[in-house]
Amino acid sequence: MSIFNNISMQQAPAVFNPISDTANTTRVNFDDIFAYNVAVTNIIYPSSNISWRPNAVIMVPYDRWQYGVCASSIVHFPINAPIMFTDRNFIPPIILNEILRLSPTGDNVPAQILVVGPISSSIENALMALGFSTYRITAFEDVYRACYDIIDFRFNVVPSESEIGKKDVMVISGEDYSEGIPAAFYAAHMDVPIILVQQNSIPQPIQNFILSNRGKNYFIVGSTRTVSENVEAQIRNSITGTIHRISGNDPYTIAINFARYQSPVDDFGWKHNTRNGWAFSFGELSKWHHLISSVMFAHLSKHTPLLLVDRNSMPASVREYVTSVNPSKEMAHMPPYMHSYILGSFSDISHETQVAVEEVMDIMSKMEH
Repeated sequence: MSIFNNISMQQAPAVFNPISDTANTTRVNFDDIFAYNVAVTNIIYPSSNISWRPNAVIMVPYDRWQYGVCASSIVHFPINAPIMFTDRNFIPPIILNEILRLSPTGDNVPAQILVVGPISSSIENALMALGFSTYRITAFEDVYRACYDIIDFRFNVVPSESEIGKKDVMVISGEDYSEGIPAAFYAAHMDVPIILVQQNSIPQPIQNFILSNRGKNYFIVGSTRTVSENVEAQIRNSITGTIHRISGNDPYTIAINFARYQSPVDDFGWKHNTRNGWAFSFGELSKWHHLISSVMFAHLSKHTPLLLVDRNSMPASVREYVTSVNPSKEMAHMPPYMHSYILGSFSDISHETQVAVEEVMDIMSKMEH
C-alpha cells in the first residue's frame, strides 16, 4: 500500500510561515514599538546575572525621534545603557517589567534611570518608589536645547572613554532623520555626540555649543538636501578644528558611505572597506523607533553599522557594497564571518528581502567541504 493512498493529490500545499532567522541573519520580529524595544534589550542583556549588565536605562519619549537619536551618544561605556521608549505620562507595563528585569547597577553613572526629554515627573516618582535612582539629563521640549543638554552630560558629567568621543562631533538634520540616522549607530558604538541643525540655519543652542567647542572635528552626516552648504560654511567659519561631510545620492548610499568612511584626520569612521567579514544591521526608514532601539547592536554584540533596505527589495547599491566586503573564496574558511540583524517584522522587511540579505552575507557556499 502506498503511503500516499490517503492523501489527495489535489490537496493544496500547506502555507509556509517564514522562519524569522536564517543562517546569516537574525530578525527582531516585532511590530509594536515597545515590544520591539524590549526584544532588543533581551537579545543584548539576556540575564541579570551577566557581567555586562547595564549600568543604567535611558528613558526617552516615544513620540519624537530627536531625543532618542541624540541620546544614542550616551549608550556606550562607561555608561552602558539601553534606550527605552516611554509615554510622557506613564510607563508602558512591558517597559516597566523590562526595567525591573534588567535591574541596572547604577555603576559609573549618576543614577540607574537617566531621563531624557519632557517626561512627566510622575514617572520618576513611580520609579523611585520602586527603589530606582533617577537623574534628569534634560526636560526641554525644544529638541535643540535638549540636544545641547545631552552633549553637556556626555562631555562633563560622564565623559567619553574614547579619544574620538572627546574630539569629534557628528552633525545631522534635526528636521529629517532619513539621511542622518546612521549616525546614531556610530554614536552608540563610539560615544561620539550628535548635534542637530536645520537645513539652512543653526539653532541658537547649537551655535552656543559650537562656539564653546571650536577645536573639535565636525562630521556632517547627510547631503545638502538636509544640511546645506551654508550651514557647513557657518560651522567651518566658527571652528579651529576640521569639518567633513559624509554624503550620497540618497539615504541608502549615505548609509553605505558611512559604513565605508575613514576620517582623514583621526580614527573616526567604521572603515568597513575590506573583505574581512563584517556584520550589519538592515533597517527600513519608516520605522525609526526600531532603528533607535537597535543602536544596541552597534554598542554590544557585533558592532553593526546601519544599512537601509526597502520593505520588498534590497537596493542595488546596498547589494554591491555588501558583496564587495564579503570574504573571498580563499578566506571563506576563516573567521570572522558575515552576519546581519533584520530590524523589524515581516510587514516591515519582507521574507524576500531577508533572503536577499542572506544571499549577499553568505560565505558558506564558497567553502570547500
